[in-house]
Amino acid sequence: MNLNEILKQHDPAREADDADVASLRASIMTSPRRPPRTARRAVLAFALLVVVIAAVVSLRRDEPQRPAPIVRNAPIRQRPETRQLQITAPGGTQLIWVFNDSM
Repeated sequence: MNLNEILKQHDPAREADDADVASLRASIMTSPRRPPRTARRAVLAFALLVVVIAAVVSLRRDEPQRPAPIVRNAPIRQRPETRQLQITAPGGTQLIWVFNDSM
């Protein structure tokens, strides 16, 4: 026995006349289409899961640590500022001139 024969044997509308079939078809075709409840529940559950994960991540995010400020108790000695000019010649010779403001 194939599937078509089994379906025809157990068809509840097998003995219905053409008027009944036409009214059933019209009511089915004009009814609003809604997604199944399980699909809606799955979408709502997924949206709730996304919101919960986003809330947990935002609450557990560590604040960036700021470095502690440097506090110096000893007085800082002022040294005379020295400046340098460094030149390297094409043959590899290096010239370093030191400019000292205190001289």
